[in-house]
Amino acid sequence: MSCEQEKVAIVTSASISQIRNPDLESEVELLYSVDLPYHNFQHAIDTIVAAEHITRRCMEEGIRIDHQVVYYSLLFHDAGFHDNHRVLGFDTKEAYSADLAVHRLEQHGILGGTVEKVVAAILSTHKDAKFVTVEQKAVRAADLSGLAADYQTFRKNSANLKGEYEMFNSKVLSWREWVDHVSKTIQFYLSQEIRLTSYFVNDNGESAFHQAVRGNLERLVAEA
Repeated sequence: MSCEQEKVAIVTSASISQIRNPDLESEVELLYSVDLPYHNFQHAIDTIVAAEHITRRCMEEGIRIDHQVVYYSLLFHDAGFHDNHRVLGFDTKEAYSADLAVHRLEQHGILGGTVEKVVAAILSTHKDAKFVTVEQKAVRAADLSGLAADYQTFRKNSANLKGEYEMFNSKVLSWREWVDHVSKTIQFYLSQEIRLTSYFVNDNGESAFHQAVRGNLERLVAEA
């Protein structure tokens, strides 16, 4: 086995918890705003925790995945969310977050090939983006994992997103108006298939993820 093959084997057999970097995380935390109710650093950590379960399932089902790419992508995927990305010359918040990731990862000596994959995975979290590689699918799935959480967590996230929406758009919505708004977004995500592990799709074409999200949405609408 060559050194490069040995390196790949190490990466694919590791777990996210084994490669987490407290020093890097402390640096990246400064790129997030504590004033944001949802897209704050805790959200990034929550997605990393979700990815630990997703990548473990990938390994159990024989799906090779680069844990480093998934970890770095989720750590940075909403960095700078509070900044005005357009004023800074970026078309999307994801493109700005990806740019922030490039500079920090290069400073930490992360290889260019990994950085390129991280950029692509961060860009894949944009609502209308395509997600093709295993890593991109895992990152997108982890970013959306809160939709399939227990209902109380799902509702809390919805309320936090409402506050954030009102903050960025300088307008106040009634709860009913917000539920109507967020329902359309969630329905869009439900129309997509994340073909990764059996949790997201199985031989019968069913998805436990979609079922959980649909159940949360139906309850939210009913209560509103």
